[in-house]
Amino acid sequence: MTSGSNNSNTGNNNSSGNTELKCDRGILLNSNLTAKSIFDDSLYSIDNLNIMQRDSSGFMETKKNGIYAEKISLSGQMLYSEYLPIYNLSLTEIETDEQSKPVDYNLNSSGLYTTKTYQKQNNGWPLGYLTTSSNLKLSLASFNDKCNFSVNKLDYTFESIDLSGKKIKDILPNNILTSYPKAVEYTYINDQVGNILKREDKALNNLMNSTDTFPQGSIVYLPKSAIYDDNQFSFSEDNVTNNQTLDEWFNELYGKSSYKYKHDKVGGLNVIYSVDSNGNAVFSFGADPAIEKDGKIYDGEWSIKGDILSPTYGLQNSNTPDYINYETPSEHALFNKTAYEFISAQIQTYYK
Repeated sequence: MTSGSNNSNTGNNNSSGNTELKCDRGILLNSNLTAKSIFDDSLYSIDNLNIMQRDSSGFMETKKNGIYAEKISLSGQMLYSEYLPIYNLSLTEIETDEQSKPVDYNLNSSGLYTTKTYQKQNNGWPLGYLTTSSNLKLSLASFNDKCNFSVNKLDYTFESIDLSGKKIKDILPNNILTSYPKAVEYTYINDQVGNILKREDKALNNLMNSTDTFPQGSIVYLPKSAIYDDNQFSFSEDNVTNNQTLDEWFNELYGKSSYKYKHDKVGGLNVIYSVDSNGNAVFSFGADPAIEKDGKIYDGEWSIKGDILSPTYGLQNSNTPDYINYETPSEHALFNKTAYEFISAQIQTYYK
């Protein structure tokens, strides 16, 4: 089966352009790329995971949470993930959660894409595709059955930061011991990881007072921009509603709100989503879209065109200035092996 994404590389000087990409149930079997990339060596992201369970009333609650790393490795143009527990999580818990990913459907202007063949491979869990690369500039797309490069495609520009000789406290907000820092105050580690570290006062104090330093060659890659060039919708069979029409869905959820919505057709499907006063798509974490497929109405999630790291990306609310409708570079930080191993060892030294 030929990848539906061959045109993604048309005119790109970073690929040979001579190889027909072949896709087998979401796995790219060959590569068109020749340029260097930060993924030439495995990189690591550090994140948190909430393990959920239903309480006696049937509502979902957090059973436990912890910190783990995602090791990202490149094979051809395929990116694979391997999971490494750091604190308060087991590998089984992480991989059980991973089995529920990704969502069933992704929708953009190119069409509707499925993830029916998602499963662990010999190289790890298929994360997606490196679609273009030129050192610190690259594009990533998420896994789908057709290996289509348009699915959740993000165009990144990274910067490389040398952490050699720095202490662990240097990658955490300087006020983490005395308050709950805002998300934008976390430069290298996402704020949810920081909140977990704050649960143990003694351990955090010891961590922040550690005199150990990052070894030579410790690098973190931080994105300066992360741009979607298309509106991206996602939804699953679990998101089917009881509504009969998109208008009924809107009236039930947002009819009494201040949000403005409009009907549109994306990739051949009818959708409804939030817009500004000029009728342009506008992102807010509180205003989800809906999608009509096969006569059913689905609750969805979405990302709109633009730089998701820009403070102007999403709708801003002057009444809640600390609440942001964009993502922070720390949520996309990638560490090399030397930096990751130091961070992991430091956390495990003080958090038992």
